[in-house]
Amino acid sequence: MFSFFKKSDGYSLVETMSSIVILTIAIFPALGYFTNSINLVHQTEIRSQAMDMAVDTMEYFKMTSQNEALSLSTQVNKFSTNTSDIENEIINSYDKFTDDYDIDVIFDSGIGNNKKITATVYWDNDKKNYQLTSLVRDGG
Repeated sequence: MFSFFKKSDGYSLVETMSSIVILTIAIFPALGYFTNSINLVHQTEIRSQAMDMAVDTMEYFKMTSQNEALSLSTQVNKFSTNTSDIENEIINSYDKFTDDYDIDVIFDSGIGNNKKITATVYWDNDKKNYQLTSLVRDGG
């Protein structure tokens, strides 16, 4: 008469709960990887945008050195003094994180008519930067 209760064909509550605990312990490290990868993708997007801004800044100087008779030192000084105009035009052409960037341009002498220009884009309160250096022919 009591043999019905002694026979069990399914899982008990203890087995089910222990399997849930084991799966939870196994899944939590994987969730950490997903969180880290989201942060990495975000940082990569910011760095990629900074690289594009540095390239655009360099292209601006290449274009103006060919189209205008101004010397590069005059252009760099104009860029530094009119930061609100030229720099903001470059930065605002991007749609994400534009308040976090700052562009700095350094002009050095080069070889002959070629001058060395270094465009540095700063972000994250100037803790991180991307620097691009190129030789540009001086038009002036």
